[in-house]
Amino acid sequence: MGLPSQPPTPPYGLELNTTMQTVATILLWTGSVLLLAYAVKRAREDRTILPVILVLAVGAGSIIEPIYDIAYHLHWLDNGEQWTLFTSFGLPQPVWVMPAYIMVFGLPAMLCYRSLSQAASFRSVFRLAGITACTTAIFEITAVNVGLYVYYGEAPWRVFDYPLWIAFMEGTQITGFAVLTALLYRNAQRPAHYLALFAIFPCNFAFDVIGAGFPTLVLQNSSTDPNGLALALAALVSVGLAATALWWTARALIVDQRGPVALASAGEADGSAPLPV
Repeated sequence: MGLPSQPPTPPYGLELNTTMQTVATILLWTGSVLLLAYAVKRAREDRTILPVILVLAVGAGSIIEPIYDIAYHLHWLDNGEQWTLFTSFGLPQPVWVMPAYIMVFGLPAMLCYRSLSQAASFRSVFRLAGITACTTAIFEITAVNVGLYVYYGEAPWRVFDYPLWIAFMEGTQITGFAVLTALLYRNAQRPAHYLALFAIFPCNFAFDVIGAGFPTLVLQNSSTDPNGLALALAALVSVGLAATALWWTARALIVDQRGPVALASAGEADGSAPLPV
């Protein structure tokens, strides 16, 4: 009997761009502090603690990152000069991973949950998913190509060394969180109910990114050299599952707004609700 197949090995020894580490740390933490200040302002204006809880929940939820790193083969570059926030699964996490979550995942939810709570549609939800997939791709392509981290091993749909299928997975996750936040905003009966966001964020992350991504993730980790065509097809399946998951999440909000009878009579179609600019 032969030895069992092994997943790819992280490319240890690659050097971290320490200049860009400094830039990322300053920019992302500054942006997160400003977003928290904006959340406090919104909380006072709207007389709800939800905006502040949203920022804090996404920040706390960033602790899930090592699970993503293992599944998606993300390797943080570290030549002994990484500023480390915490380590789990033997993976040191940079100090800017938490504010990156807040800005990339929390900011869209902050901007959109109120309008989504008022008038959501499948068109507006999936349009937001397309926008956030693009912004995520831009962020990650930049980070990969300035020497902060890499995606190693065989991966489908690579563009500038970034597996583009991941952008669609994260776009659905970001949008799904915004939709669930809007649903909570509509149904919470007391401020303490907003603490549910601390569970909703990581659960939705696992639902869309890990759960829907399982066909590709299992194949990627099946050997050091999985079949490229099979990976490309698996990525299509994963993106389709993520879109289905987002449809289900969006439907929960739309039914809450209109009721199942009105939604069925409209054929689950309808026009778009305006998204904030």
